[in-house]
This record gives sequence, C-alpha cells and structure tokens, in this order.
Amino acid sequence: MERLVERRTALALLGMPAALSLGSVLTGCSKNAQDSAPAISATDLTADVKDAALTQEPIANALTDQTTTHALFDFTSLLLQGTYPTDQQANVLVSPLSALFALALAETGAAGDTLSQLETATGMDIGSLATYLGAYARRISGEDLYDTQQKGDALALKCANSIWLRSSDDLSVSDDYLATCKGTLDAQAFSAPFDSTTVDDINSWVSSKTDGMIDRLVERITADDQLFLINALAFDDVWQEPYEEGDVQGDTFTTEKGDEQSVRMMHSHETAYLENSLAEGFLKPYENHNFAFVALLPKQGVQLADLVASLDGTSLHDMITNPVPNIEVSAGLPKFSLDYQTTLNDQLVAMGVRDAFDPNLADFSRMATLKDGNLAISTVLQKTFIDVNEAGTKAAAVTAIGEAGSTATPDEPEVREVILDRPFVYFIIDNMTLTPLFVGVLTHVE
Repeated sequence: MERLVERRTALALLGMPAALSLGSVLTGCSKNAQDSAPAISATDLTADVKDAALTQEPIANALTDQTTTHALFDFTSLLLQGTYPTDQQANVLVSPLSALFALALAETGAAGDTLSQLETATGMDIGSLATYLGAYARRISGEDLYDTQQKGDALALKCANSIWLRSSDDLSVSDDYLATCKGTLDAQAFSAPFDSTTVDDINSWVSSKTDGMIDRLVERITADDQLFLINALAFDDVWQEPYEEGDVQGDTFTTEKGDEQSVRMMHSHETAYLENSLAEGFLKPYENHNFAFVALLPKQGVQLADLVASLDGTSLHDMITNPVPNIEVSAGLPKFSLDYQTTLNDQLVAMGVRDAFDPNLADFSRMATLKDGNLAISTVLQKTFIDVNEAGTKAAAVTAIGEAGSTATPDEPEVREVILDRPFVYFIIDNMTLTPLFVGVLTHVE
C-alpha cells in the first residue's frame, strides 16, 4: 500500500523555463496579448473560469517597497549560492523571477507548515508575493507605475504561467485555486491525459512562450506525475547605446584555473561604477532604461566563490542603487551564449522548504486532492538560455546617460577600467523597480 501512495504523490513543479536574449533583436517579441496561441490538444480549464476580484491600485505601491526589494535580492542571492557551489568551474544562469512565479502557483494551493515554509523561503507571505507578481505582470504589459489608466508599449519581457493536470477521476482540483491563479497570476490550467501528446503540448507551450529560445522542457511523463506548474519567461532587449564595429575587439578570457580563451570583447563607456570591498563593476542600460545589465568582477586576489558567498539582499540593493559618485567606467563585456539546466530542489530545501517534498507531510489541499494518495513536489526544474552580443538601438536618451559626465563639476570624473576578462557575476534587473530577472556566473566562454 505504501508503494501505491508513493507512486501517486508526485506533483512536478517543473519550473520556470526561462529565456533571454540580451542585446540582440529577435522576431516574435510582442505584447503578451498579441502572442499567437500554441496548437495544443489539452483542454483549457480556465477558459470559462471567472477571475478573482482584484483591487487595481497603482503598481508602484507594490513594486517600490524597499522591504520587498531586499527580500527579492535575498532570494536571488540564496538561489545563486545554492546553485554555484555544485560545480565551481561551471557557468550558472538562474531566474529568481521565474522561480518566484512558479513557487507562487504552489503557495496558492498550499496550507499549514507547507505554506509557511514556502513563505519563509521566498521572504514574503503568499498575499504579498502574489500582489507583487501580479503588479509586475501589469508592468510587463506596459502599465504606468503610478497611473492605472495609463498604458504604453509592453516591455521587452514576456511572462506566462500554466498548470497542467492529469485527466483522472482520482485527481480533483479546486475551482477556487484555478480562479485565484488565473486572476492574480494569469495562469492557464489544462487537463491532459499525461501521455506523449501532453509532452508535445507542454513543449509547444514552452516554445511559444519563450519565442523558441527553449523548445523542449519535458522529455517524458511518468506514472507518478499528477500536476505540472510551469512559468515561462522570455527577455529580449537591445542596448540603449549600441556597440559600433570598432568597439568589438579580440581579447583573452582567463579562467580561475589559468586556462586562456579567445573572446570578442565589447568595449563601452558607462556612467555607473559599482564597488564594494570584494568587487567592482558597472551597470549597462538597455533601451529606454527599463532594464539593465549589472556586472560584478572580483577584485584582484578575491576568489569568485568568496564574492558569491558574500552576496545578500541589503548589500546588493545598496551597491546597485548607489553607484560611486564622480567615477565612470571604461568597460569590457565579452560576447557569450549558453544554455543551462538545473534542479532547484536542494536549494529550496536549504531555504527551509522541507514538507513540500515529503509525500507524508506535504499539504497542497487548497490546490487539489488525490484519491488514495497525497500531492508533494517531486522536481523543481529550471532551464535557461542567454545570448549577449553587440547589437542594439541608439535612442535619444543616450544623451541623458552621459549627462552627469558632461555637467560642469569642480573635478573631471575619474575613469576606471573594468574589463570582464576573467570569471564574474552578472544580473539582469528591472531598472525602475530593481526586480531581479536573472542572475548568473560566467566562469568560461563556451
């Protein structure tokens, strides 16, 4: 009998397939409402589900709260620290934002200690997390931070959530759960047979929502799998100030082992110099300053592992929001591209999420019930892709970036050189709300 329960207790939190293409132009990056729906055979359970009632307050109320921002950066730091030590010579790329969207789908259906442990890991209660993510989804769609009636173009970021349920008389899902997930996180829910057609459907959905940058998430579905909770994130933006042909030169990237690799180094002048006791770096904006690439290079004599271990929400927030005054940067960023995949089970356990993975302790009763069994998370999987290159679009705001350097001051700004020719840490952040989208470590160029 125990074997039967074990076989039927898996809730696969397949997470967070995330994709981004930095500094390059890809087709298909449009407003979320205009995305073409993927051709799938599964039944959409949320097509007729009434949205949960939402209070439409200005999104700045949720997105600019400093306590929440620190919690997001704490979660980002812990996620990176839990991923990097497994192989310190490997490149790492994870998306805290995508992870939080998928975890929010799980938290919405959790109760008791299962819920409280998930809330501890994310650094906020489910109400605060759902409010923040719901507000950020509205920002992605182009809503103004302070005026709910003013809406511009959608940002260069796409986000989609989906819930996949095994079509079975043994599995009963809560209508309230589906309504809440649709209303707060705009999640679609599908009932499917969990056979090869479902594999195709999920992969088609993922490919569609990531503009083809990630074309497969699931290879097969086991008899244990009952639900999949999936978030797809796709970022596609261009540099605020493009690299000219002469800005890209051959250079050498040296790994911590001393191996030398030939790279194409992209040189630019940046106005935001970042520094603390272990690292120095710069912030490079994307078009219209909605997003920014943040690079942190360990100072000479500092190991990359020590820099990663030192990161926390408060120090990251302070460094990014307080560039060193009157210092600018002669920056070098290597072109690179990589695919990455990891499971986040161990990282979440280290953050205190224990019951959710235990078939005997997990409580997802607000989500669904399973006849003769219990739902528990089996796998948290994240796949990511990144491509950093020189393409970009020059905009009128370029002049404003350099304004501090051109304004009359008693002293000319000091220019420091930060060339990323050895392993470094990088982030993609929302420049307006400081929301961390992606965090990675580049130890070598693939």
